[in-house]
Amino acid sequence: MLVRRLGKAILITFTLAAWSSAAFAQFGLGGAGGQQGGVPGQGAAQARPGSGSGPNVDDLGGQMRDPDPAVRLEAVKELAQANKDEDAIKHLIDATADADTRVRLKAIDCLGEARASAATPVLVQTLYLRDSAPWLKQRVLVALGKIGDPRAAKPIADFLERDDEADIIGTAIFSLGEIGTEGSIPALQDVAQSTPNERLALLARDAIGKIQQRQVNPEVEIRALRPEPGDIQRPATASAGAPLAGF
Repeated sequence: MLVRRLGKAILITFTLAAWSSAAFAQFGLGGAGGQQGGVPGQGAAQARPGSGSGPNVDDLGGQMRDPDPAVRLEAVKELAQANKDEDAIKHLIDATADADTRVRLKAIDCLGEARASAATPVLVQTLYLRDSAPWLKQRVLVALGKIGDPRAAKPIADFLERDDEADIIGTAIFSLGEIGTEGSIPALQDVAQSTPNERLALLARDAIGKIQQRQVNPEVEIRALRPEPGDIQRPATASAGAPLAGF
């Protein structure tokens, strides 16, 4: 009798254990060891608070202080993906003064692509610094043209009289055409009429044409005057010759 009772007890125990395992598997309940299911917060690693689907701007800001320029360069690239964030733009503006040339150029390019008007004063200042290399000035001018901030028009127009390198002048003319401020026309007319460089004269006339077209119908964006993303940037129209060196 005792043996039969023990046998029944053992059979019931195994049956209950098997049913419990099946129930846990069916309803996704977790057991010990923090497997999936069970209490929220256990099991799979939670997403980092505030990380969202984009880059963490605060973390990237910290990486901008890393002594390794390669780390800072990667941080700039990541910040560019969060270019609608004011803090990201601030970090990119700070990066325009980075000790590493690659980081500076990437930050300038990213600000231009983001059309970050907050960067206009800093970029204009960089344009006028005596120790700014010609290639840096060209990069700044291209970024200002992409941003399209009217505040940059007069400084760029004044810059035409301060520099005598054809490539830089050509880029400045192109930027004025992109910004499209009517007040830039007199400076462009002076270049078109006085320069012995036929290419610069053509660029100036094309830029004047862009500005006048926008004044006539500012709501219409003309495809020929606004290149598509990925297109090679040309100083003015496609007939103006080869793209500027370095772009």
